[in-house]
Amino acid sequence: MPTRSRLRGARLAALLLALAGTAACGGSDGASDAAVDTSRTPVVAAAAAGDDADSAQPLGFTAAGLDAYERGLRREIELVRAAQERARTAATPQERAQAAQAQWDDQTMPEGARSAGVAEGHYRRIRASVGTVLRTLDFQGAIDGPLTLDTARATPEMKRQFASDPLAALPPASAAALRARLGRLAPLWAEYMGLTAVAG
Repeated sequence: MPTRSRLRGARLAALLLALAGTAACGGSDGASDAAVDTSRTPVVAAAAAGDDADSAQPLGFTAAGLDAYERGLRREIELVRAAQERARTAATPQERAQAAQAQWDDQTMPEGARSAGVAEGHYRRIRASVGTVLRTLDFQGAIDGPLTLDTARATPEMKRQFASDPLAALPPASAAALRARLGRLAPLWAEYMGLTAVAG
């Protein structure tokens, strides 16, 4: 079982790598619409496999895709809260460890995708795409979130990223859809980040 300090270090490293990358998420809005099932019907395995095959491609998102992301993230928050309660009441170290592991995103994302009604690969990509934008906005102070960064230690590339508007780097339709939902999605994302920071 990894120690808590190692988990924090791994998550921080992953965050810094994500921030050092581009905040832009290109791609076809029409393509992302095709992966979204607004009726929440489970996506068959073949469709999920096909979605994963394109996981390296940048993703633009639509209003329907963001609605799916919202459903999925709400479900992940429920799962994290339930796991934290199990950890609080666990009778043995093994039960506590299992409850702690159940809070990790690789454990919650599959169920989040099912609640969203999209293939898991698509959900992971839209989650990452939206998360990159919201992380940048949070570090810029443009939304009320839990992240802070000592800019004196930031790389030049990170400083350039923080000086730009991550929404402006998106396809226009994706940027408009996210702007219209920031009031709902930013607090939800901040809640998730706060919960998992405590968990980590």
